[in-house]
Formats: sequence, structure tokens, C-alpha cells
Amino acid sequence: MKVYFHEIKDQELEYHFDESTPWVMDVIGALDERLDRIKRPPNWKPRSRPTEVSYTLRRVDDLIHVTGKVKSQLFLLCSLCADAFQFPINLQFHVLLTQTEMYADVPRESSRKNAFDYDGGMDAWLSDEEDEEDEDETPPLNLSASDFEVTVVKEPLADLRELLNEQIILTLPMQPKPDTDEKGDCLKCGKNQDAFSIEAEEPLKENPFAVLKNLKKKTDA
Repeated sequence: MKVYFHEIKDQELEYHFDESTPWVMDVIGALDERLDRIKRPPNWKPRSRPTEVSYTLRRVDDLIHVTGKVKSQLFLLCSLCADAFQFPINLQFHVLLTQTEMYADVPRESSRKNAFDYDGGMDAWLSDEEDEEDEDETPPLNLSASDFEVTVVKEPLADLRELLNEQIILTLPMQPKPDTDEKGDCLKCGKNQDAFSIEAEEPLKENPFAVLKNLKKKTDA
């Protein structure tokens, strides 16, 4: 789903999706891991799972502020035993989109500073926004300018599908594995993950003199 910049005003634009939204489940399902690595058939459908995805978009001068929330789960393969397990996804992200090229060649920290050097900056805008929140609503996040990264896009649009995919990938661990109990035993297979890791990391050591031993036998013959 794509939202063009001209549709985004200074008033918040909200979108809410769940597991009934096809493109949302396509993104999440495509990140599931499979041991066989078989190419998915044309009629492939992702596994059903409770999912909540929401976006809030707002324009601030030439910047588009995107706040997102994702709650779902992925089916990943344990890096220790290769068994499938459910990996919970519960994240919030904040992105600034723009077509202004001045942000493309500026170092990250500098771009953050320059992005908010107007009319009190993003910190002031966030403070004003917090003051307007209703007391009955969920307390707003304690955000500052350093919580945002500016992304320069080629087209004047916010691709919600692409943002969802990127943000979930950023949260995935390099070596996924299920949670453990107080003893360090895996809640999925029951094996102790620390002991499992030591066994997996210790390669078989070959005797460096084995070749000389074989050579000696051939000479004697």
C-alpha cells in the first residue's frame, strides 16, 4: 500500500490493519523460515496468525513523519537445532521520509540536527503534541529528535508495505532461538542452550601430524 505525500497533511493520517489484510500477511508470511527452502507455489498463502499493524503519518514542512506499530509473530528455525518455533514481533518504529536531496549527503547525526532546525525543531513539535493528548488516552512515547532517521526517497510516497518489511527485518536476531527457563533449558525442545552452543561451536580437531604418520608408513613399505 502506498500513500502519496500530497495526501499527507499537518493533521495526523491513521491506518490500521490486521490479519485480514492480504498484503500485510504476504509481507509477514514471506519472512517465515522453512527448512526445505522450497519455492512457494503460485497459490501459496501465509499461515494465519493474530496481527495488528498501524501507521500514523503527518507532514512537518518537507518531512513526512511516520510512526508505526506491529504486533504479530514469525515462524523461524532455531539456530541450534533447526526446529521451527514462534518468534514474537512487538515493535514500534519512527521514520522521516523526504525527497529533499540535502539530506542524502549529510552524515546521520548532522542530518538529524538539520532536520529539526526550524520553528523550535522536532523536539518542540513533539512537546506540543504531547500537551494536546487527552488524559484518557495512552501516554505518548517520550521521543526526541535523536529517535528519528531521515530517509530520502525517489518517489513522493510512503510505501507502507516496504516499511513493514524493513522494520521487521531490522528486529530479527542473527541467530534466532526460543526463550529459555531459569535453568537455561529451551522452552521448545528442552535442551540446555548453553551446552548446545558449546557442542556446536567446538569443531573436530585434526591431528596436524597425521599426514606425517601416513607418509612414514608408505616409506617403510
